[in-house]
Amino acid sequence: MTAKSPSLLLTSLLSTIARFAGVGLNFAVAIVLTRTLPMAEAGMVFMLMTLVTGVSLFSRLGVEQWLVRDVARIQETDTQQQGVHLRDAYRMVLISSGIFMLGWLVFAPLSQHWLFDDAIQMLPLLLAGSGILFFNLVMLNSSFLKAIRHTSESILVQNSLPAVAYMLLIGLFWWNFTDNQHYLLLYIASLVLAGLASFYWLRPWWRSLHPANPTQFSVKAVLQQSLPLAPVSFFSFLMLWADTLLTGLLLSNEDVALFTVAARLSFVSLFFLGALDATIYPRLLRIHQHQREQLKRFFWQATGLVAGTLGAVTLLLLLLGDHLLHVFKPEYVQAGAALAILLVAQWVRALSLTFSFMFIVQAQVRYLNSLLALALVINVVANLILIPKYGIEGAAGATLIANLVLTIGVAALFLKKRLLNVPDKRGQEA
Repeated sequence: MTAKSPSLLLTSLLSTIARFAGVGLNFAVAIVLTRTLPMAEAGMVFMLMTLVTGVSLFSRLGVEQWLVRDVARIQETDTQQQGVHLRDAYRMVLISSGIFMLGWLVFAPLSQHWLFDDAIQMLPLLLAGSGILFFNLVMLNSSFLKAIRHTSESILVQNSLPAVAYMLLIGLFWWNFTDNQHYLLLYIASLVLAGLASFYWLRPWWRSLHPANPTQFSVKAVLQQSLPLAPVSFFSFLMLWADTLLTGLLLSNEDVALFTVAARLSFVSLFFLGALDATIYPRLLRIHQHQREQLKRFFWQATGLVAGTLGAVTLLLLLLGDHLLHVFKPEYVQAGAALAILLVAQWVRALSLTFSFMFIVQAQVRYLNSLLALALVINVVANLILIPKYGIEGAAGATLIANLVLTIGVAALFLKKRLLNVPDKRGQEA
């Protein structure tokens, strides 16, 4: 590390503060929704949020992971090359988002019936498809800021900007916020606003998006780099996505509201994990690339930091669980057992973070992808078995089982492959 480079602990602390601001804003939005809307209608908003963010994630096809990995390896002064990567990411995601938006329109009648119990109006459901593109813009811009080590700005753009936009629109249209499902239209408008506003933080790179001697853009070339990384970015959300969708499919809109509130509270620990992720991953890439002698020490330091920080956050949330649920509305306290299970599940998942990074760094993503796929299949099967019998607690239990399988598998394979001792394989992909 150079003298000018802040310590891992200091950078993580600043990132955590930024992440905590995002947590507060997102909870403010959720509390407004649960306090002002009937439980079934709050469940519809939460389901729509889950759908939009989930389909957006799939439509990015791992491009944001590719962007972080490759831009983080570029010298910080080479803004021209950074801009080329960002331009290609925009082009790829514009194409893929368009395809997924068409799919959204086609399947809207089915999702209206199966996931919303025919309670959602078709107009907001159709318009919500546009949120796929604008949410993707937020995520790409945030990922780019993460790659160039603007960690706090990256976290604020990703977590705070959409919530600020939604709160702003709720305040402006409070007089008819709850009328005729206007809360859904305002959510869609907030995604558009957040997507456009996210470009503000990338002002120094605007010119770099149009280089004097542009390289040819190739969809195939980008996909060859991004697709192997896609399952890594998919997994964390896929687990919640499967839980929420199957809860909506097998249970009621009210149960979706209860489970989503519990899941959001459990995500407090993931927000801290995201702050550590944004700090650790770019540093790990640079150390692997330029300071291999420091790799082992940094890896175990980062692993201990993740385990200790997330363990403390999980314990605190377990103690405060019922009080936090009561803030949303007293009826939500019945989700306490599901919250406790989800908190433990998220801590178990967090333990695999640095081990997973090493599979990416050492170009052995195929092994990680196989474990991710296995854990996801186990999660879906466990949901189908447990939800009908145990309700939302069954959905939470399915997440815990899948996370245990993943973390144990990743750690065991990491040790078997001795990834900290594998020779550098730059330029290779799994």
